[in-house]
Amino acid sequence: MQHITLPSGATADLRDVADVTERGRRPIKRIQTKLAGLPAFVNAVEEAKAQKDGVDLTPDQQLKIAAGMGEAFDLLEELNDALVVALVAGWSYGFGVSVDSVQDLPGRDLDALRTAVSPFLSQLNPDFDPSPDADSPTEASVA
Repeated sequence: MQHITLPSGATADLRDVADVTERGRRPIKRIQTKLAGLPAFVNAVEEAKAQKDGVDLTPDQQLKIAAGMGEAFDLLEELNDALVVALVAGWSYGFGVSVDSVQDLPGRDLDALRTAVSPFLSQLNPDFDPSPDADSPTEASVA
């Protein structure tokens, strides 16, 4: 458990990513799957990655790209909120941690929480790569 102090002076306790429950992981996987299915979003992220010499984009950089893509913007907001809810075990606010309550946080505190949890997103992502297992019931697609 990691204890952090937010810009307002409030505090939050972050759980270890290995302790995130399936209830916390499932919305993240669902949203990531939706984002992966939006060609305009995927193309823009790939193009931006190429411009950054292969360095992964931060969630904020992805958000800037998605801002002009309609549905992707809303999905990224949902994804960031779900990530905060999955990883914040508790905070010093007088209300519980939920997707709805995240929207009641001061903006600078929410930004700080999103920054603190963003490195863990990749560990909660669904794996879209083909299975290397020879006994897999499906084969890799050939495009």
